[in-house]
Amino acid sequence: MCGIYGIFSPGQVLGESDYSWAQEAGRRLRHRGPDGHVCLERSAKHCLLGHERLAIIDLECGTQPLSNEDQSVWVICNGEIYNYIELRQRLIAKGHRFASQSDCEVLVHLYEDKGTELLDDLEGMFAFAILDERKGTIFLARDRFGEKPLYWTALKGRSGVAFASEMKALFSLSGVDREFDVAAIAQFLTLGYIPAPRTHLHGVRKLMAGEAMVVGEKSGGKTWRYYVPELPPEGNSSRISRDDAVERVREHLLQSLRIRLRSDVPVAAFLSGGIDSTFVVTALKEIAPSTKFSTFCASFESELLDEAPFAREVAEQAGTDHHEVRFSTPEILSSFDALIDHFDEPFGDYSMFPTFAVCREARKMCTVVLSGDGGDECFGGYTNLFRHYSRHGIRRFPGVNLAGRAALKVWKKSWRGIGPLTFLSHSDEDLLRAPYPYGKVPSYFLPEARTEALQGISELETAARRHARLAFPRSAIESATMSYLPEQIMVKVDRASMRSALECRTPFLDRTLVEFVRTLPDEYHFERGLGKALLRRALPDWVSDRIRWRGKRGFTPPLADWLRGDLREQMKSTLEDFPPELERILSPAPAFALYTSHQSGENHADQLFRWLVLSRRCRA
Repeated sequence: MCGIYGIFSPGQVLGESDYSWAQEAGRRLRHRGPDGHVCLERSAKHCLLGHERLAIIDLECGTQPLSNEDQSVWVICNGEIYNYIELRQRLIAKGHRFASQSDCEVLVHLYEDKGTELLDDLEGMFAFAILDERKGTIFLARDRFGEKPLYWTALKGRSGVAFASEMKALFSLSGVDREFDVAAIAQFLTLGYIPAPRTHLHGVRKLMAGEAMVVGEKSGGKTWRYYVPELPPEGNSSRISRDDAVERVREHLLQSLRIRLRSDVPVAAFLSGGIDSTFVVTALKEIAPSTKFSTFCASFESELLDEAPFAREVAEQAGTDHHEVRFSTPEILSSFDALIDHFDEPFGDYSMFPTFAVCREARKMCTVVLSGDGGDECFGGYTNLFRHYSRHGIRRFPGVNLAGRAALKVWKKSWRGIGPLTFLSHSDEDLLRAPYPYGKVPSYFLPEARTEALQGISELETAARRHARLAFPRSAIESATMSYLPEQIMVKVDRASMRSALECRTPFLDRTLVEFVRTLPDEYHFERGLGKALLRRALPDWVSDRIRWRGKRGFTPPLADWLRGDLREQMKSTLEDFPPELERILSPAPAFALYTSHQSGENHADQLFRWLVLSRRCRA
């Protein structure tokens, strides 16, 4: 796990400003990799490859950049290639010679064999750059589920590209277009995050999950999606029995965990007491019964938010070295502004604060931690998926009575007022209430910016309609995997963990597991009014029903209360001192109305936090 950055200028020798930029980029990414710092000049001064290393595998010889035998192919990689042992054995058998035990060295040798098609063979989380000096190209790629980020910008006035693990590393590059992308800002106000490939700046873009890019002097630039997590068509579900499906899920998850335990440093786990993290911890006990793993849980002051008692019960039964990270509101708020700034682009998931706090504490005792992220997308864990599944059943079964048909008619009418974006933002509010009035978002923009704002909303609606071509809840799961997972969940996890140089691994985002689960009938996912039925039944017998059948609880701080208390004045001053750069495109008046209504008792915490973040991230 690391931070990477680089610049590739095939048509022009790099200048002094490029070298200065690389030095500054490395400094800005140092939190991601405190164990080693290298910036290598290659291709006769046409390329710089930078790497900030967090040492996980081959602590002594795994320094990057890494090359093939004749040094014509070089790689820098952020992430882990989990199946590197199997790939390495295959490549050695074909005559390749390795200089290290690093998991990332397989990339240069596999590239020699398969070119860009090497992506088909990889199981891992990664963002990498491969320099091919013979072809005069650079090849960039992001993993299938978007666990690792990669930002890029075209070089001004010349061919080529600069790239980095975080936007902050690109800000100091000369010539980057820092004009606001109005469509992206409209998307942020709608969803609370900006879907790839956009960012809030016109001049900076990010690779989508499962996307790759090749840049060369002769070939120019080309991007493509090498992986799209689409579901089988309706009616093509597997005929496997429910019991067999449960057993197969267990087998796939155990194998996913085994390869994610490959590390030259100790591995720990997050444990919230929810279904996903509970399965990870119980599986660790099964895989390595003699190993005492450390587990970490965030503990809140509020009993309504605190999951520590559930986590404690699982930890005691699993025999882990358990740590409860208890923190107060003042402690979280002490890092409030700094953490918002750390995300670089506007980001509206305020569970970033407890996520960062527990990552910071875990880093004091370990370097690698397993998490349950991705379980909701894989197994249908979001509350609104079951709600829609229940309503969808009205038209699925024959012989529906008149009352059922009447209910369906009312529901369809209500649904037209919500729109498909409900499933992109994944609010847990009732389906009959829109979680955010996205149809009004363009009206918040001044007339000269409204056309671009509408373009951003149109892009979201087009994506939602494309995902909705299959019957819900299957398309909702598909939509979550393609957008919400990589651009909100994984962004939060990556930034919060890597700020403390902590590597976070996600066993549920295993390609083989995900593709198997997609083939299963919808009804296998839902039971007793809850999602993730397969995963609940796959838990060992010693897990109590109190844990096994508990409902989903979000990992969120009491933001609504903060905005009426500790953050009230900051929110007010933010709107009163709205950035002039934003006032040229956006009116703060709607946010003032939300603020006033919130103080009177209504809950507009989600929307207000987006305005607060937007204001802070869009100042000159």
